[in-house]
Amino acid sequence: MGIVTAWIMVLLMGWSASVYAEEALLMPHHDELTYDPALTLGDVVAATEKVYPRSHLVSALEEESSAWRKRAGGLLAGPVMLGATYSGDQVGDDTGQWSIDTDLTFMIWKWGQRAAAKQVAGQAVRYAQAYRRALKLQVAGLVREALWDLQMKKVDYETARNVLAVNQQLTDVVRKRVEAGDLPRTDLLLAQTHLLQRRSEAVAAEAEWMHARRRYLNLTRMDRAPASFAETLTDRKAIGLDHPLLAAITAKLEEEKARAEWTKFESDTGNQQVYFTVGSHHEHTERGGQTINGMVANLTLPFGGGTYQAPNIASARTALAEAEAERGDLFRRLERDLHEARHALEIARVQKQQAEARHQLAAENLALGRKAFEAGEMNLIDLLKIQLLAQEAQRDLEAWRVKAKSAVAQYNQTVGELP
Repeated sequence: MGIVTAWIMVLLMGWSASVYAEEALLMPHHDELTYDPALTLGDVVAATEKVYPRSHLVSALEEESSAWRKRAGGLLAGPVMLGATYSGDQVGDDTGQWSIDTDLTFMIWKWGQRAAAKQVAGQAVRYAQAYRRALKLQVAGLVREALWDLQMKKVDYETARNVLAVNQQLTDVVRKRVEAGDLPRTDLLLAQTHLLQRRSEAVAAEAEWMHARRRYLNLTRMDRAPASFAETLTDRKAIGLDHPLLAAITAKLEEEKARAEWTKFESDTGNQQVYFTVGSHHEHTERGGQTINGMVANLTLPFGGGTYQAPNIASARTALAEAEAERGDLFRRLERDLHEARHALEIARVQKQQAEARHQLAAENLALGRKAFEAGEMNLIDLLKIQLLAQEAQRDLEAWRVKAKSAVAQYNQTVGELP
């Protein structure tokens, strides 16, 4: 009865997750991953954000905002242009006539143009900051998903190994009773068949765990994972305007508004800028004659440019409308996701409680069935049926324990809670 008692205790209490930590895997394929107790979810998110491909876009946005600040801070609207013109005698004519013109042209800010540039610069800075925070939330979502997928596959594998060990123990018991003449050899063949099936399931679970490891390694570029990363449910109950994704799209919308205002000072055709030119004129009319020196000043003012600015303005307004529509779509999606996350959280709690009750009943039923089998009051087929139900209850319980914690992480992600 010692083996029987040990077998029942294994099923009732569950084996430690570390039972097979050092045991050889069933298949040679192995993706090395260390579970680090000192590593936190926030550490993984921060490290992943640095190597995430879209992180380069943050630097580009910051560089763009810096360029706008420099332009808006300039005294002039554009570069200074220096020009010079020389004219002399006609070819073959030696009268000594020549003239030289020099000019220095300044691009002047139009009324309201510099203020518009400053507005674009300010909104570009705010959008770059908001985008960085939104990107961090997106990365956090990917990391959360990868970690909980990894945990689920790990639990599936450990459960499969525990079930395999239990079936191995039962097969050993049946073998001894067959050798003692208490059971027919067909029972041993049946037990061995079930054992091979459990081994096949363990191999498949191990493969899925390795795949989950590879997905985590591919995302984070880390060979370490936090040993514990369960989260506390946030107090947030609704989608607020400070949600990182909403804040980013709102900042983008404000930047598009500023760019639409700036576009009024640009055109597809012609030059719509104000120019002020100062220069000198030097002229010599004949050989030995007197040189005439003069000064030139010129102011160029564009007018009637609305027709030429219209295409750019229309394009800017289209981009603005797209940003407004995107924000509306995002808000609705977040509201829908929040409803689903809240519902999933409630379902996980209820299902976990039901799984615990089912597991307890199945374990008690299996203990009684085991005793009946040992006493010769139950055949092996009926015992295997009871054992299968108990193993399914064990898998279900372990799965809902993970899903309950995963639902908390998903809820936090949905409302914009950063780790």
